[in-house]
Amino acid sequence: MKLRVWMGLLLALGMSSATAQVVCNGANENLLRWPADNPVWEMCWLTPANSSGPRGSGMELRRVHYVGTQVLKTLHSPILFAEYASSTCYRDWKDSMASFVAEPVVRNQLGETSAFLPTTSCDRSQSNTQSYGNCPFQLPGRTSSDCFSGLSIEDRGDHVVLTTQYDASWYAYTSRAIFYANGAFDLQFGFGNFSNTSNGTTHWHHNYWRLDFDIGDAGSDILSINDVAQDTEFTSLRSQTGGPGGTELTWEVRDANSGLGYRMVPSRNDYQTPTNQSGRNFHMVDVIGTVYKANEYGDRSNNNLGDCAMTHGNLANGESIGGAGVGADVVLYYRAAVRDQAGIDAMLCKSAGPLFVPLGNFDQYFENGFED
Repeated sequence: MKLRVWMGLLLALGMSSATAQVVCNGANENLLRWPADNPVWEMCWLTPANSSGPRGSGMELRRVHYVGTQVLKTLHSPILFAEYASSTCYRDWKDSMASFVAEPVVRNQLGETSAFLPTTSCDRSQSNTQSYGNCPFQLPGRTSSDCFSGLSIEDRGDHVVLTTQYDASWYAYTSRAIFYANGAFDLQFGFGNFSNTSNGTTHWHHNYWRLDFDIGDAGSDILSINDVAQDTEFTSLRSQTGGPGGTELTWEVRDANSGLGYRMVPSRNDYQTPTNQSGRNFHMVDVIGTVYKANEYGDRSNNNLGDCAMTHGNLANGESIGGAGVGADVVLYYRAAVRDQAGIDAMLCKSAGPLFVPLGNFDQYFENGFED
């Protein structure tokens, strides 16, 4: 479970509904409005099989709006790695669907569960050294008829949960996005295994989210580190020492015109696997801030299986991102990673991911008629 150090602040934020603004007319796009009546969150979603980018990008959310104001143009995970203490490494694909347990009422539609919650391989994982196989993961009372592939979308009262699972050979990846009525949202990524393959080799997994923020409009968002606006593209670490015990950082994106924005806060689990823990120099940064470029979904245009290193310099190479009072069309990349230790916990699924805290009064902005 994550630390929710910011949630007390969030409870003080107002809540309101907004008239529908989002149209999902692209190929394979699906509309989510939550709550179904008087929605506060609206967005288009795509399954991993239909996601963009070379070799997919997992769960993909587009045109994400909160109380009528656009927050994100695109949110997805186009870069995913597995690396081993041996010489082996992979740049995994993100478009191969894998079934998980979910009630029909939440399969590819908004609903409320009554009998059981959506359960992925990662959710089921309990053993340090053994897997639970494919769906239904040896769950008591569950059968193959309880399994499906796609997105589950759960209405849980004060928040909505989107869950999907995809695979790359023996690995089972869980992607989950949680949107709260108060404007916060939470991203979680689980790194699991369908079999005992590679259980005997210590290895690491790295997922990179790509967040194309367009708050209000696309050209005037300011990126900052601990509220200090950045003038040029940058890379950053979660702590100034690169690991646990260092000075913790946060990252912000704000619209230069309205002041509305979000603060990105790492979870406790995010600090457990610092950069370059393997010593192979494949993953050297946690956060990348870049200027938006059309059809740029990562550090490489092809994502070949053997491209082991995340070449962050291909993304952040000194271009201007506007700075204070100006801003630009910007993109944030965020790394979440885990280590699976041979003979210790290699089969226990671990998850990580950040929390996003709203900055400014989105309700007032909408009510004053400045919505896009």
